[in-house]
Amino acid sequence: MKRIYHPGGSIVTGSDLADAVMLYAEALSNRRETDVVDIPVIAADGVHGRAQFLIGSSSQLVSVTSADGESELTETATTQALHDKVRAGSVSAPVAWTGAALGSPQFDEFDY
Repeated sequence: MKRIYHPGGSIVTGSDLADAVMLYAEALSNRRETDVVDIPVIAADGVHGRAQFLIGSSSQLVSVTSADGESELTETATTQALHDKVRAGSVSAPVAWTGAALGSPQFDEFDY
């Protein structure tokens, strides 16, 4: 597991997911572009949810190993999609984003 710190606080997610976010943020920064990423996270109370945040040329992210969470959080499709965006060299607009599902933890529920 890894914790990604951002100017508004921090989130806990899987190691591969965090690494993919960091690589994508770096690629976007090099291109002077931004994008919104949507990844699975674990709240301080252990509830699984999703977080969406803006990354890119002005991102200030730090990723560190974390002991939070019971087991490694994985989502292969999301990890692969982020790696694909790094390799693609361009950002494509999402088909549709419907927001968080009902009952998903929101940012104010995370331990900052």
